Amino acid sequence: MSKRQITIKPTCMRELLAFPAERSALLWEKINQLVTDPLPDGKVKKKLHGVEGICRLRVGDHRVFYRFGDDWVCLLGVRRRSEDTYREVPEAGDALRIPPAVEEDLDALLDDKPKKFSFAPVGQERPLPFELTRSWLTELGIPASAHPVLRRCKSEDDLLEAAVPSEVLARVLDAIFPPSLERVAQQPDLLVPSTEHLIRYKEGDLLGFLLSLDEDQLELTRWALSGPTMVSGGAGTGKSTVALYRVKEVLTRPNATGKERLLFTTYTRALLAVTRQLLEQILTPEQLGRVSVATCDQVAREIVAGRRSIRDLESDRDTRRRLRELRKAYEPSATSSFEGRLRSRALARLSDEYLLEEFDWIITGRALKTLDEYLATPRPGRGVAFPPRVRTVVWELCQEFRKGRSGERFAELRNEAVDIVRGGGWRDHWDYVFVDEAQDLSPSALSLMAEVCTSPEGLFFVADSKQSLYSRSYSWTSAHPRLKFRGRTATLKRNYRSTKEVENAAFSVLVPEDGEALEPSTSVHEGPLPVLVRGVEPEREGDWVVRFVREMSRHLHLRQNAAAVLVPSAEIGKALATGLADAGMPATFFAGRDLDLKTDCLKVLTLHSAKGLEFPTVVVCGFHEGTYPVEADFDDAGLFAERMRHERRLLYVGLTRAMRGLMLIVPKGCRHQALSGLDTVRWHVEEAE
Repeated sequence: MSKRQITIKPTCMRELLAFPAERSALLWEKINQLVTDPLPDGKVKKKLHGVEGICRLRVGDHRVFYRFGDDWVCLLGVRRRSEDTYREVPEAGDALRIPPAVEEDLDALLDDKPKKFSFAPVGQERPLPFELTRSWLTELGIPASAHPVLRRCKSEDDLLEAAVPSEVLARVLDAIFPPSLERVAQQPDLLVPSTEHLIRYKEGDLLGFLLSLDEDQLELTRWALSGPTMVSGGAGTGKSTVALYRVKEVLTRPNATGKERLLFTTYTRALLAVTRQLLEQILTPEQLGRVSVATCDQVAREIVAGRRSIRDLESDRDTRRRLRELRKAYEPSATSSFEGRLRSRALARLSDEYLLEEFDWIITGRALKTLDEYLATPRPGRGVAFPPRVRTVVWELCQEFRKGRSGERFAELRNEAVDIVRGGGWRDHWDYVFVDEAQDLSPSALSLMAEVCTSPEGLFFVADSKQSLYSRSYSWTSAHPRLKFRGRTATLKRNYRSTKEVENAAFSVLVPEDGEALEPSTSVHEGPLPVLVRGVEPEREGDWVVRFVREMSRHLHLRQNAAAVLVPSAEIGKALATGLADAGMPATFFAGRDLDLKTDCLKVLTLHSAKGLEFPTVVVCGFHEGTYPVEADFDDAGLFAERMRHERRLLYVGLTRAMRGLMLIVPKGCRHQALSGLDTVRWHVEEAE
């Protein structure tokens, strides 16, 4: 009898970690038998009464709950036979611990009533349903070193803030508050290549498993393997997971030579390690050795470093400071004093951020070498028409700006790398190039990705126009002639990350560009309405963050380090992280390149740095005066419209990082156009006192 494919639910993964290590060999033996023959025998394997398709397998004093089909077995849970196995899931405020009379009493296990989120009164603590004794912790496999801290916990807050490793706390939480099997069954399926991979996960050698694909996603892994090809989709639709599975398909296609090399690029460095480990689960060691995982900027830096030494990178903060100082002293060239005043006035209308985008996305981003090229280059989606006078002064300012840089900038490194590749100075091309989050790569970055691929047939891009922080009104082929995706583009629409409520609230902040059709994703999960808090004094934002994160930690039974706070700027993020730590909630601000997802604290990030990430709980805040455009500050309506288009997309990206819990804080007197015009029907609204 052939073996079935193993899938596992996220809750079951945590319960595996709590399974006694000394009895693991028996568990792996039983799971191996299960994937060969899962049919109930009425003894060791039984079908549970009163529910469709859930069975249980006896493993000593534990029970493995599972479902199965013709070619698959899905592991739902691994729980002790005693109360831990069949305990009722407590509602808020309950303290019940009632063991069932018989094993097939499923009222508690199959209770599918979702918890509703609401703020508890400040200071109210919910007691634990029972005392955490030494014997109970020992049976659960909790290290003795953690016993003293855990035994002192009397309430949920005590437990969620206990100074123990996250994996230890997760075991305890899952044992005290096991979710019903009905709710577990609604969780996404994760693909387990073999029982050996479960062993590696329990031993800490694997970070996680790949999502199992639905029929639409699976079809796209094998669709149009000769590119250039693109898969688009909203946040959480699994487009990046499709890209991972597609790697195996192209490396094992019928006409493969077994020597093809592949580059897989992620948008942020924070995703590199987990991407490598996920690829390791579906590729052989030999195949994995032919795959490189890097960011586009890492590729650019490596290519340039092969020709010259590279200085330290200039920080974004130093870049903005340098531009501000340059503009104060800059005198535009002109044929007359009157012309000079006109050029100075035109330049003064443009913000620093808008100018930096013009430099990085138009002038440097499209590798323009001369003023004449800039004068002739279309600028679709930039919002403001530039007559020759304005283009001339912007061009000259850009040249002066380039001269004064204190370190390397990736905008210039990308162009330099493209020139090296085109000039034949770098020949280490990849047969396939996979690009994730392509919508936010500059034209020069897209050009580099096209150039390092041996042929257009090896190009595969993943993109989402709703998350594009910069206007994508220009065509892909304007970045590089190889990027001809017409007829080879497919769209995913089901959102597996965020709840329907989060997706709908986030989608409502978007306004389509002319000729653009935006459609919301269809979320498969439901949850509480996102929370909108209005009229908050800026200095009190931290209080609301602490209150919400703690309440969502209780609601989801997750540690507070599973949450993230997203803000518009690094300065606000650093100040907020300090304030949160002073308020007793450990928090750290991370620059995008420094993010460590394993850090045991609340993560504070800029909205830009959150691209490609996801968190169970997210708070978006920090919209203080000066961090967003205000219409009254703009003489040109088109320029303001372009800035707001960017702000809305950035806000959408931040809101859709939330998987289950979302809070948006609007400060008192906030003039942010998108925030003041929110559709409150999609939010649970709280007015700050």
